[in-house]
Amino acid sequence: MKFFKLFLCTLTGAICGAVIMYLILPAVCAYFVGPIYGDDQMSQNFTIFLVGTPLLTLLGAIAGWLLGRKIIKKH
Repeated sequence: MKFFKLFLCTLTGAICGAVIMYLILPAVCAYFVGPIYGDDQMSQNFTIFLVGTPLLTLLGAIAGWLLGRKIIKKH
């Protein structure tokens, strides 16, 4: 049961990390790439998405695992 709770916390953190990347993607792309005038800017936006989503998913999973481990220890 402890493993399942920890797994759910990790999964929730990973999903939250991916959602955060999805929500901040327009602001990040506008800041780093600027307005889209052609395929080069679209490729840069996709690269930001391709690198940022797994990175924030991994960070969210680690945060969820650490938080879940801390919560489970208290109970």
